[in-house]
Amino acid sequence: MLKQRIITALILAPVVLAGVFLLPPVAFAVFIGVIILIGAWEWAGLSGFQGWQRYSYALVLMPMLVCAWFAPATPILIAGLIWWILALWLVASYGSRRHLPDSIWLKALLGPLVLVPAWVGLLQLKLQPDSTYLISLLFFLIWGADIGAYFAGRAFGRHKLAPDVSPGKTWEGVAGGLLMAVVIYILMDAGYGTYQMFSQGWLLALLACVFIVLLSVLGDLTESLFKRERGIKDSSALLPGHGGILDRIDSLVAAAPVYSLLFLFLLPR
Repeated sequence: MLKQRIITALILAPVVLAGVFLLPPVAFAVFIGVIILIGAWEWAGLSGFQGWQRYSYALVLMPMLVCAWFAPATPILIAGLIWWILALWLVASYGSRRHLPDSIWLKALLGPLVLVPAWVGLLQLKLQPDSTYLISLLFFLIWGADIGAYFAGRAFGRHKLAPDVSPGKTWEGVAGGLLMAVVIYILMDAGYGTYQMFSQGWLLALLACVFIVLLSVLGDLTESLFKRERGIKDSSALLPGHGGILDRIDSLVAAAPVYSLLFLFLLPR
């Protein structure tokens, strides 16, 4: 399993990094759109669709992305934020309910709220003059928090975060991820020089980064919740050793729309 994970990562990492950082905005939108559509195919499986229905679901999402390209970004990003507030309630209350509403179509309707705002958020970041810094910070926050949570959880994990949803996650792991994210933000901002350290803008951006990491944890937990409902371990078997696309981007789809809202529309830059 470890060998498979390493081989898959070595193959995919250069492709993804090149697509994210080297492509112009239109090609970037198509590249990320393809990943989102694969995620839609997997979400259809999580919802309960099978066979040709999963492909049809992905095809239905395609014109939604096209419409989102021409629509104002802010309402779409706000819709994403509202969904993740609802997702927090679903995850927090799952222990008392033990199951989601048993409706394939209701779960299917949630897919665009998960996927489309993430695509819009990443595209808005790509359109900025400092897109390389903004996207790098987002990715490093998520990756760094994941690494920090893994090691802190293994070393100190005692108190379960959401045992009914994801038994392996602990509050100590979350704390380790947050600490790692704070260090990453301080180092990256010092190198890029967006804000003067300890200025109001710097502190607000730091708080925003902490919030984004918490959202990334929520994204992970939310996908785990839907997988638990379906009784499956991975969203698909597309990536040997890694599961599916959604298993790799669950944190990103939660973080990207709110990160875009905060750093492009609310925080002084």
